[in-house]
Amino acid sequence: MSNSSILLPTILAIIVAFLGAVDGIVVRILTSELHPFLIVFFRGLFGLVIIIPIFFRDNEVFISSYKYLHFFRAFLKILALTCFFLAFKSVALSDVISISFITPLLIILGSILFLNEIPTKKHIIISFIGFIGILIILKPGFSIIPSALYWAFLGAFLSACIQLILKKMSSRDKPNTLIVWNLICTAPLALIPAFFFWSTPSLEMLILLMIQGLIGVLNMSFMTKAMSIIDISYLAPYDFLRLPLISIVAFFLFDEIPSLSTLFGGFIVFFSSFIISNLASKNKK
Repeated sequence: MSNSSILLPTILAIIVAFLGAVDGIVVRILTSELHPFLIVFFRGLFGLVIIIPIFFRDNEVFISSYKYLHFFRAFLKILALTCFFLAFKSVALSDVISISFITPLLIILGSILFLNEIPTKKHIIISFIGFIGILIILKPGFSIIPSALYWAFLGAFLSACIQLILKKMSSRDKPNTLIVWNLICTAPLALIPAFFFWSTPSLEMLILLMIQGLIGVLNMSFMTKAMSIIDISYLAPYDFLRLPLISIVAFFLFDEIPSLSTLFGGFIVFFSSFIISNLASKNKK
């Protein structure tokens, strides 16, 4: 593949990592005034407003082989986002990002349990190394594990479930169809729990909610475009940029200093996840 063809997906992957870091900062600010259910609802609502005019030009984008699975995926996404938002609210942002890197390892476990895929010795060893990285982050026995980190774990687990569902759905539905239906289902479903925790956002919070909705749409669109050009194993390393980026911004805005165990453990978890993704890519070929 030529350098020119690699340039665009590389730039998009870096932008996605940067937006992911910004998203975490925005969520930390939003959760100081709004319940996570409300944030999830407005994220879906503004994302829907932004993206629907674009895709209404193509009627085929609404044609899907799955009717009810879109709603189930949206339900899981609402839960996953809520879990991550609860974690972002209470613990160091760098800790939450580090925990999120475990998702690819959980996908491998889910593939074994639910898709009857047989793991290789490499998969088992690398997954074990990734688990060690998580232990380094948590330091069990040396300190009390913040309860909010369990929300991050649950968010990572639910994200893995969503990816497994997408793995099935992407075989028959187009990427744009998956994006549009996800937003169509998320907003009305998220309104149900948001109603019980409703509080009218201030103008400042409303602007941040709009920004977050835009970030969500841009992330989905940029990553979908990048993956259509080059394999995901090439893009995966750039995701790790979220950790140093969010650590730097959190230091200046919230006086958060990531521990060496978080940075080292996060690198191990990410490296394990990257190798797992690379092995999956090679198996496809």
